[in-house]
Amino acid sequence: MIEMKIAYIRHGKIKLIVFAVLLALLGLFALHSVGRSAALNASRAASVKLPIYCTDNDNREIALTINCAWGADDIEEILDTLDHYEVKATFFVLGTWVEQYPEKLRMIYERGHEIGNHSYSHKLPSKSTEEQLAEEIDKCNDAVEAVLGIRPELYRAPSGDITDTVMELAENRGMYNIKWSVDSIDWRKDMTKENILNRVLGRTESGSILLFHNDTQYTKDILPEIIDRLQKEDYKFVKVSSLIYKTDFYIDNTGKQWRAK
Repeated sequence: MIEMKIAYIRHGKIKLIVFAVLLALLGLFALHSVGRSAALNASRAASVKLPIYCTDNDNREIALTINCAWGADDIEEILDTLDHYEVKATFFVLGTWVEQYPEKLRMIYERGHEIGNHSYSHKLPSKSTEEQLAEEIDKCNDAVEAVLGIRPELYRAPSGDITDTVMELAENRGMYNIKWSVDSIDWRKDMTKENILNRVLGRTESGSILLFHNDTQYTKDILPEIIDRLQKEDYKFVKVSSLIYKTDFYIDNTGKQWRAK
């Protein structure tokens, strides 16, 4: 009888041990599944195509960009401000704007600034066919080349409306897709000078790409103070093509460009 009890106890212990092992294996499997799922999600996030919003930069370099889509009355005043502070900017122009103001485009370029493609007529990529998008990019490049003899290497989608198709079309033409990390929203009628100033100064950091527009109610008047205050904070203004990495880079899921290591 005693021997039977001992055998029974031993058998019970073996069952408990087997059960514990099975639980441990199930736990390891669950952890592996969760880890694999997280890794897949991270991989998917990293593979999302994004334009360059800003760059990893330790030199306090930033880029001032100005979209030209309507009007040109303030161009000379903006250029005078940039000359005064020895700042070189990047102007993203519409093809229709170039055709209407070729002398202004030439003035911008001859005073040392960079020209980017902002499409031909501001058609939104998300509402356009691939053929229409290709035409928008090419016609703007053609318009710029007709005036300056150069073709832009930077592309900024209208309203920042990025799609995989328009990004691929630009990349296939040897162009870099550029967005922004600091939006002045200077085009909005409800914005005041103080709103714009606080918004830009409060969001700028090393590697930022700043977005402005010409022919707005305040841009030409507030640029001097914005540039002056940022320079006093030791920021250096460079062209977008000088800020971004041209080779050996990757863009994370926030749109920040990093040098590949």
